[in-house]
Amino acid sequence: MPLFITPAQLGLLTLLDFISGAFVTIFGMGYDQVLIKLFPKYRNEENGHHGFLLFGFFLSLVGITISFILFYLFGDYFLKEDSDIELYHRFSFLIFPLIFFRIIFYNIDGYARMLFNTFIGVFLETFLSKVVIISALAAFALAWIEFDQLVYLYALSFCVPGFLVMLFALKKTKKIVLPRREIFEKAQRKDIYQYILFGLLMGASGSIVIYIDGLMIGKMLSLEEVAFYTIFFFAARFILIPGRAINRIAAVILAEAWQKNDSETIRDVYQKSCVNQLLIGAFLLGVGWTCLDPALSLSPKFAEYAPYKSVFLILGLGLLIEMATGVNTAIIATSKKYKYNTWFNIALAVLVIVLNYILIIKYQLFGAAIASMIAMGVINLMRWYFLYRTYQLQPFNFNFLKGLVLAVAFLLFCYFFSYDANPLLKIVLNLFALTIIFWGLVVGLKLSVDVNKWLLKMKQKFF
Repeated sequence: MPLFITPAQLGLLTLLDFISGAFVTIFGMGYDQVLIKLFPKYRNEENGHHGFLLFGFFLSLVGITISFILFYLFGDYFLKEDSDIELYHRFSFLIFPLIFFRIIFYNIDGYARMLFNTFIGVFLETFLSKVVIISALAAFALAWIEFDQLVYLYALSFCVPGFLVMLFALKKTKKIVLPRREIFEKAQRKDIYQYILFGLLMGASGSIVIYIDGLMIGKMLSLEEVAFYTIFFFAARFILIPGRAINRIAAVILAEAWQKNDSETIRDVYQKSCVNQLLIGAFLLGVGWTCLDPALSLSPKFAEYAPYKSVFLILGLGLLIEMATGVNTAIIATSKKYKYNTWFNIALAVLVIVLNYILIIKYQLFGAAIASMIAMGVINLMRWYFLYRTYQLQPFNFNFLKGLVLAVAFLLFCYFFSYDANPLLKIVLNLFALTIIFWGLVVGLKLSVDVNKWLLKMKQKFF
């Protein structure tokens, strides 16, 4: 994006994403929590799963209505009063369709996952949406469209997944019915209200954790600095993509395991997720760091972003902690103690806001990154301790310790790894060399049963 648009324009696109995203995570109305706790009990294709699909649509519309009212009343609060505010006002109306379709996607993708269709949401959100954005950027770079049209296409990229997942859910549900009375019987009604309430609280705190950095930078600093921060913010969050995929699948498996009181499966998923995500996260962070300098040297337009490259590393370390603690959030969310997830998220949100306020004033963008890293470390330690004390779940075995030693050594090597070469050649060489070295060591040390099994499968397939 910095090749084709100014930092202020990039800051605008980021705010459209962050503001609408903040409303989405809050006002999903706890439907994902209702699905996790109740859907396995009412799963039945022949009677339309007791109307859970239309129940999700109804809750989504309630959340959308509340979001529209709140944004209409408080939308101007999200930007500092400076010269950039006119640019924001020109396109702020796009927040409304963004909220609508993103809440629909957030909730109905949860319903699709409970039908064991985990692929459709990942495909729409992480692939198709990005194809639309890249195509729009290409058209803008070729002067086929103006910046206004780029903004509209950018907004469209967030709306399309919601529309398509809605069509997918309607097609996959053999019988569309209104929510059945059995779901709302008196003994269960109180539980549903609690799931919605705690879902709202968890969504609110989760929204703060994800979006508060960019929103506070926009309010306290400027649109341009939002752009500088979010370039490295999104680059760092690339580390989380494999973890998000694992969590999507794990949530369904864990929900079924809790229903059957299958503690062995829960322990196995927890342990494997920690070591696998630690290795994947360390690899992506290390390779990303070694490729960052050559990538930033590819164009003079990247020069104003280069001084902030350490934001990537600081955020990446925080996200690596999140990855290395595995599916702890999903385990708590699917257990009887699901409410504790809300309290942990609220504690995390408060911690992030306080640390951001203190550190952004003192260290600007680096302060926001440090605040996120500290908060991620503290809250994941708390989650680990809670699962250990409550369910005697301990994922950090000797295999994890070996993986941790390898991860630390690899990251230190990547931090000091440097040589002179053409930037594009350097990126390619770093990628291939570090991939062979890292995963060769993982296989040789037998750190991941899953990785070794997959490689054996590939060997049998091709040889």
